Amino acid sequence: MEKPTHLLTKKPIFILGIPALILILLAVLFQFTVVTGIEKGTLEGKVYSISQRPLGGGNQNVRKVDLAKVKILDGTFIMVRCESYCQLDQEIKVTVYKPLFSSELRYVYERT
Repeated sequence: MEKPTHLLTKKPIFILGIPALILILLAVLFQFTVVTGIEKGTLEGKVYSISQRPLGGGNQNVRKVDLAKVKILDGTFIMVRCESYCQLDQEIKVTVYKPLFSSELRYVYERT
């Protein structure tokens, strides 16, 4: 009969390594599906208008988020989240992200 410490002495990689690997994979998957996505490139444009949208569900207006309507160089408009630092007629560079499990592109203005 083996001692109860059998797993700790002969197979520590399974006890410590596999859960750590699973957590790392979940963190990477969360980053690329929910937070940003895979970077597809950048666009340049000019802020055409600014509007506010409440962030939060129902009637809870926890805070308001600024959305800028940006006219890019080819003449089309995109909506960009810009957190109150966009100004009208401002030239900006927008980073385009594509989530792993969605076809919808995300446009983000990252102030430098």
